[in-house]
Amino acid sequence: MKNFWTWFARSPIASALRVFVAVVFGQMVAEWARVGNFDFTNYKLWLITALVASVPTILRWINPEDKAFGPSKGEPQVAVVPN
Repeated sequence: MKNFWTWFARSPIASALRVFVAVVFGQMVAEWARVGNFDFTNYKLWLITALVASVPTILRWINPEDKAFGPSKGEPQVAVVPN
């Protein structure tokens, strides 16, 4: 389980997933506030919005100059945070 949490904290895929889930949840709450209940007929709008919101994280992941998420040449893909 510790390996999962380490991966979840440092992985660019997990970062994109966190953004995706947060946007879908935000869209659902906004829909609930507007309509008064969850209406799942707008699921396509939620998914498209979440995919678009995940694009910046995915672009950071494929950027070779990005030190935190970009592809590396053998070094671990982990941002070092000074204490």
